[in-house]
Amino acid sequence: MAKDRSPSSPGPARHPTRERRPYTFLLDATLVERARREVGETDVVRSIEAALAAAIDYQLWVREVAAGERDVLS
Repeated sequence: MAKDRSPSSPGPARHPTRERRPYTFLLDATLVERARREVGETDVVRSIEAALAAAIDYQLWVREVAAGERDVLS
C-alpha cells in the first residue's frame, strides 16, 4: 500500500506559501491488515495519514533548522 501526499491534502500547513512535494511510502501489508482487524478501516487510514504528515513535517523542520532558515524551537 502506498500513500502520496500532495499540496491539496488536508492538514495543518505551517508555511502556507510552501508546497509539499509528493512522497510515496510503502507500508508493511501484514501490519496494515492487523491494524484493520484490531481498530477498523477508518481509524487505520486516519492514523496512517496522521503519521505520514508528521513524518514529512519533521523532515522539513530538520532541513530548515540545518539550513538556518528556522529556529530549533519554532
